[in-house]
Amino acid sequence: LRDEGIRNRASIIAAGGTRCSADVVKAIALGADACYIGTAALLAVGCTLCGKCYTGKCPWGIATNDSKLSKRQNPDIAARKMANLIRAWGHEIEEMLGGMGLNSIESLRGNRDKLRAVGLSSTEMDILGVKHAGR
Repeated sequence: LRDEGIRNRASIIAAGGTRCSADVVKAIALGADACYIGTAALLAVGCTLCGKCYTGKCPWGIATNDSKLSKRQNPDIAARKMANLIRAWGHEIEEMLGGMGLNSIESLRGNRDKLRAVGLSSTEMDILGVKHAGR
């Protein structure tokens, strides 16, 4: 997008596999503007990953339109749990940024120099534009 001169005309939202705050930091450093946290959010409000979302019969009342099942989920408690997740991740991200010598998430965006790879092939590192750990 930068090469085409349109980077500032598009927002990149990283989605899939965001399990923890470190994954958010990696995605932002690789150029994402934001991260979607679907499964992490579901887990925060009590999802057990039973795989019944698509049926509309979530036993925990999270992914359902069934009024009996939805009563199992207290929206106030779920909102507090979600807020706790976001707050905790925010604190963790601040700590990681501080460890990198950065004071804002905006200064991390696209800053691949702050990343190091472990367990990736040379091709993967070249594609991502990151160096091997220890270098």
